[in-house]
Amino acid sequence: MHACPHCQKPGVRDPAVRWSARENPAQCSYCGGLSHVLASTSGAIAMFTWVTLIGGLGLAFALGSVVLAVAAVLVACIGNVWMWHRCALIPIDRTTAQTANRVGWATTALGVMLCLFQ
Repeated sequence: MHACPHCQKPGVRDPAVRWSARENPAQCSYCGGLSHVLASTSGAIAMFTWVTLIGGLGLAFALGSVVLAVAAVLVACIGNVWMWHRCALIPIDRTTAQTANRVGWATTALGVMLCLFQ
């Protein structure tokens, strides 16, 4: 559980934090406040996880070491969970979340249209 930036109670669950963004914020179970993790933070966590996993497994394959492969998977998983527990939630109001959601859909629709006409 994460502390809500609005009421400071642990009312935001881990899965909600992992999938939170401006257009899809996490909601506090106590006060109903909305918050999200910065895109740069979630991107950095994903990058660490993939680089650690792929680099460790590549090195393990090159050296033929099962122990190193298991260690790479453990470090990637434990590091991912640890970083998600330490990430900060940024408060966001409902109108900003709704605007971000509309912009996200408009951007997606524009991208689809551009792909269709190329």
